[in-house]
Amino acid sequence: MKDLNFFSVYQGSIKEKKTVERYLYGAAGILGAIIIINLLFNVVKIYTSSTSIKEYAIKLSEPVLQSQLREADEINGKLEALSKYECVLSDIASSVENNDIVTDSLLNDISGAIPKEVSFKDFDIKGYDVTINGTTHTRAAMGEFEHNLSELSKIKKVHVNEISKSNAVGEDYSFEMTCVLKEVE
Repeated sequence: MKDLNFFSVYQGSIKEKKTVERYLYGAAGILGAIIIINLLFNVVKIYTSSTSIKEYAIKLSEPVLQSQLREADEINGKLEALSKYECVLSDIASSVENNDIVTDSLLNDISGAIPKEVSFKDFDIKGYDVTINGTTHTRAAMGEFEHNLSELSKIKKVHVNEISKSNAVGEDYSFEMTCVLKEVE
């Protein structure tokens, strides 16, 4: 006769449960090991980073490096200022290149109209207005300069704003003159 085991069905499911539990415990163990290894790695990395930070802080507090840092900061400040000036100068240079009012021929004409006795202190061009500050030994030379400028074809109007005796030795005169340029056609 054959033995019948009515509990064999239950015994197979128990074995399956044990197999599933083994896989779960194995996966949990592997996951736990990964977490622990990651934790140890991060702790070691933090420790080495903090020690290197302390070493760098000690090196940076040395007087030689402090003086070099101050010098570098000064140079960086000067470089920033120069780069700002460079931007402004490049804008001015491009606007002068694109400006059809002030040309080399106009500047040469003005230069040719200057008598020997006249010298410039300041020459300023804003839009169509040219302001000239200068000195001369005689009033006649300044009048000659005004006449020569008014005869130029590119200048619409010349006006002497101010004439004064300068405080320098001799009989020098200071003047301010404004010229209005003709519009470019």
